[in-house]
Amino acid sequence: MSVPSRALLRISAISMMVFACDRPTAPQAQVRFVLDAPLCSSVMPVEFFVDGMTVGQDTFRVHLAPEHTVSRVFTVSTGAHILGARTTGAFAYAWPDAHVTASPTATTTDTLPFYCS
Repeated sequence: MSVPSRALLRISAISMMVFACDRPTAPQAQVRFVLDAPLCSSVMPVEFFVDGMTVGQDTFRVHLAPEHTVSRVFTVSTGAHILGARTTGAFAYAWPDAHVTASPTATTTDTLPFYCS
């Protein structure tokens, strides 16, 4: 390959990288899960789903130090999604799916009510 051909090849490769970086990306949105268990005092492992795919797990601590009832934030595309959650510990419980529309201007929260008896 001649020197001018290599230079032209490099310029073409650099141009393609620049154009790839300039492509607009789809807007991103955020979702999180919050456990609402006012009458419980427990440790509860929970698995989270977005559109049927597992996106993460967390262990909530309700009315125990240190209390932890809010998941981390998960990044999703904007638009309609189905959020789900289920316990993964000794007892099995699945919350009904939540149908939400995620917006890039706000974090969508799926509240998971749970009542101990």
